[in-house]
Amino acid sequence: MSDQVMNAVIATALGTVVAVLLLIPVAAVEYRKDGRLGPRDLTVLLSGAVYGLALWTYTLLPMPADDDYACAGRQTVPFDTIRAIDWGDLGSRAGLSALVHDAAFLQVALNVLLFVPLGWFVRRIARRGVVVATLLGFSVSLLIETTQATGVWHLYDCAYRLFDVDDLMINTLGATLGSLVSAIFIRRQRPEVVWPTTITLGRRWVGMVCDGLFVLLLGSTLSIAWRAVQLYVVEVPFEDLPTTPERLLQWGVPGLVEAVAVLLGGRSVGEWVVSVRTTGGRGPVPVARLVKLVTGVGPFVALLAIPGAWTGPVLALFVVVSLVAAVPRAGGHRGLSHGAAGLDLEIVLPRSAREREPVRSAS
Repeated sequence: MSDQVMNAVIATALGTVVAVLLLIPVAAVEYRKDGRLGPRDLTVLLSGAVYGLALWTYTLLPMPADDDYACAGRQTVPFDTIRAIDWGDLGSRAGLSALVHDAAFLQVALNVLLFVPLGWFVRRIARRGVVVATLLGFSVSLLIETTQATGVWHLYDCAYRLFDVDDLMINTLGATLGSLVSAIFIRRQRPEVVWPTTITLGRRWVGMVCDGLFVLLLGSTLSIAWRAVQLYVVEVPFEDLPTTPERLLQWGVPGLVEAVAVLLGGRSVGEWVVSVRTTGGRGPVPVARLVKLVTGVGPFVALLAIPGAWTGPVLALFVVVSLVAAVPRAGGHRGLSHGAAGLDLEIVLPRSAREREPVRSAS
């Protein structure tokens, strides 16, 4: 597998992981800004994360594994890379064919193309124009070139990639072109938001996914931090690591946070992310919230925490049942836990919305 293909594979794999990690904050922002998180938003999230990693992989990888590399110099003469291009006879087919196979031309063209998406993302995500895209393109390019010139900030004794002043100009040009081209398709001013009045199945599923991600990410972070302290601060041998405190941190803390959110706030962390909350109920509110907890996120955390070969299949079954139970539109896709608790769901509009009151889902 060539280095270029490997760089693409690494960028795609790590970018996907980054997109998953960013789903919770991105969903929280989008549901409060536009009232929805659509396929386009998810596509931008994934492509943006992959692109960000691609900037790293294609400019710094592969990194030398040992000292068996030659120190690269610096190209500080402006337009020297451009002058190295063999322009030939551009009026003939043979001349054009020779140009597109010229190594210097390909280097310049690929550097331009590498930064075109940056200009597009600046306009699509930040709603900023050419000036911001140009400045950001120059700043990102300068960071990359400086990282190369310093041997990844002195991680290596010398630079293993060439610092090229022309790359600063060429990359900046790419970001500028990306912004100009994207202006044809993307308006800088956001259209007036039409806030949804019903809770969709997608919104419910995104909330459930965010609940799962919150539990797994917080638990994993606490578990890793616990092990790091035990191994490198307390210097406990790996085979002697206590498991009970780690499991309490890994699953007890996320479970406690979810329990507090449901019992006191009436909604899980994932439901807060997608800006929905519960209302009503057939009985006392505290009882309804307790039923919601023990039929919703509570069993999910418990099945993750309980060791045993049987918990995996049971957990998978519970997740499938919970997702399927939310499919019927009754009660605004209330699902298993809200149906058992007799609770309704409503959308919570942000302060910036014209209508300040929450909009209740169809029931």
